[in-house]
Amino acid sequence: MKFPLLVAAAMLLAPISALAAPPSPVGTWEINLAGADQGIAYVTFEEDQDFTAYGVSRESNGVFTLSGTWSVNEKGVLTGSYTELIDGENVTGSISGKVTAKKLSGKIAATNGNFSFKGAPEKVTQDLSGSWTGVAVLGKTRIPEIYQIIATEIPHVFQVSGTGIHPQGGEFTISGTAIAGSAGKVRIFASSEYPGAEFPGLTNVAGTVNASRNKGTLKGFESTGQAIKIQLRR
Repeated sequence: MKFPLLVAAAMLLAPISALAAPPSPVGTWEINLAGADQGIAYVTFEEDQDFTAYGVSRESNGVFTLSGTWSVNEKGVLTGSYTELIDGENVTGSISGKVTAKKLSGKIAATNGNFSFKGAPEKVTQDLSGSWTGVAVLGKTRIPEIYQIIATEIPHVFQVSGTGIHPQGGEFTISGTAIAGSAGKVRIFASSEYPGAEFPGLTNVAGTVNASRNKGTLKGFESTGQAIKIQLRR
């Protein structure tokens, strides 16, 4: 009669032991960066305590990538270190934070600045693919633009190309990268080859896009420091 009693006791204790399991970040998370840089990133934590990430930020001028190692204790305190390739340069950093089943947050101390981050498990994001028109507003100047946005092999990341009409006359080309986050969040980096300019114009904008309603609003800055606002339609 002791055997059935032991089985029953084990069944009762099993949920308790499961609840006592330490929090784990294993899986892919959508991360929002703030501080010395701002952007959207996707981080994948592996069972072997390695992690990789990619994203688009205000300072990345395209997609940045990083890889590192992590550990977490029984209270969900997350620590780690990484090496990042951003805008053609290698930087290093360390992570300290907290993880639960539905939330990841913390701070980063890196050679390119100090950051904070908040994240949640990766979700399906909207498809930005297609032909879009836009009006870029810089001060009192309005510039009509046309964009082609194409999905890449990297989840949530899109290639941007297009043309615009320069206010001083002549057509210019646009190329860049977009990344989609949850709740309609979008960040775009673009380079514009203006007629007669020695160097391309660089633009970093972020905002929200509603792909189902075919519209969006993005705000940011040119590399000159000029504020820019773009109204999108598809």
